[in-house]
Amino acid sequence: MIRLLQKQDLEAAANIAAFAYPGMNIQTAEKKMEFVGRLTKEQEEQNGIQYFGYFNEEEELQGMYRLNDFECNVNGKFQRVFGIGMVAVHLLHKKEKIANKLLSHFHQYANQENVVLVSLYPFNPGFYRKMGYGYGPMKYEFKIKPNALVTNGEKGMVKFLSPKDEEAIVSLYNDYTQKNHGMIKRTWTERQRIKNAITNYVGVIENGQLLGALAFTLEPVKDSHFLHQHMIVHEWIWTNPTGYKQLAAWLHSQQDQVDRIIFRTNDKSFLHALESPLNDSNHLIPSAYHEVATSGTGLMYRITNIIDFIHEMNFHQLRKPDQYTRIVLEIEDTFLPTQNGLYEVIYHDDFWKAIKLSNPTEDVNIKIGIHDLSSWLMGCVSIETLYNYGTVVINNVNIKMLDEWFKPVHSPICFTSF
Repeated sequence: MIRLLQKQDLEAAANIAAFAYPGMNIQTAEKKMEFVGRLTKEQEEQNGIQYFGYFNEEEELQGMYRLNDFECNVNGKFQRVFGIGMVAVHLLHKKEKIANKLLSHFHQYANQENVVLVSLYPFNPGFYRKMGYGYGPMKYEFKIKPNALVTNGEKGMVKFLSPKDEEAIVSLYNDYTQKNHGMIKRTWTERQRIKNAITNYVGVIENGQLLGALAFTLEPVKDSHFLHQHMIVHEWIWTNPTGYKQLAAWLHSQQDQVDRIIFRTNDKSFLHALESPLNDSNHLIPSAYHEVATSGTGLMYRITNIIDFIHEMNFHQLRKPDQYTRIVLEIEDTFLPTQNGLYEVIYHDDFWKAIKLSNPTEDVNIKIGIHDLSSWLMGCVSIETLYNYGTVVINNVNIKMLDEWFKPVHSPICFTSF
């Protein structure tokens, strides 16, 4: 049985999480009780967070997950998106398909709530790809010298912010979210971090208006002396070039105290804002490519209702066909078998309409797995690229036009951890 966790379940949940995520450092009795307090608070608040548990017949908790209810900018339109996190299975009950059952429940609950897109951060990307999750945007970790930033030196509008500026920070963040595909509106958890001053914030204020904000911490360099430190930039947002340039100039001025600025971003073009982008690896990729960032895959997306996703999206910011258009897709979805099969997607009267077909003899234009479909329709990869790598099959349809009709122009960006 899978149900919402109740107060009496939270201590068992803490025990499971302690073994599943040792990096959370909740092994001691004291830390576990602190964690129980956190779960209790999260369960009581109206915050879009719910914890579900898998119980055996004796009502013993054997697995759990956290559901996050988000508002996400999907190609310029806000829609409800679920994120799953803290998937954990009791150490004595591994390899009993409990994680599969938890994921299945998550997908069923999304369908019940008419949520057509879900997401997660994987412990193993390959594991979740088999469950139909497609790779999301890449993240790049730049590790630059402060004086590497291109700047005009003007930083007079940069001020320290405090928890009293929470609403201004949230307003700036949500304005940025409205303009960027993939961004999630500021969450309750992120607000708690601002209230509790988990990071330091500086902002650019002009005529009483916050134009940019940057969250950072200072971190000693491992195995070095106490004066040697890096600056970790956790968040950097701005509404116009002035907001960016003032903060860049402020970072540039930290070179007497900071060795390296560590900035993690989905935007690989950040390279072009740097005088010298080299990190500290001294690594050369043949023949002569200097390492400037390390990169990784993390956030993954999955469409849980293909027809409703197409109808909700209607790909409204993208190019539309010049005439009536009909495309037949064959979609493979082994984890949600109700989604397996043929779909007819028709463009008519400025609207994309999709239905599932029962006739297996239809000529198929696109044959694609749900993981690749999810990545493509979220703008993480072009279908032309997938075709060139042989992961999709295309027949009797213009590949380049498919990308113009269905692929968001920009790859998603996302600051939200869950």
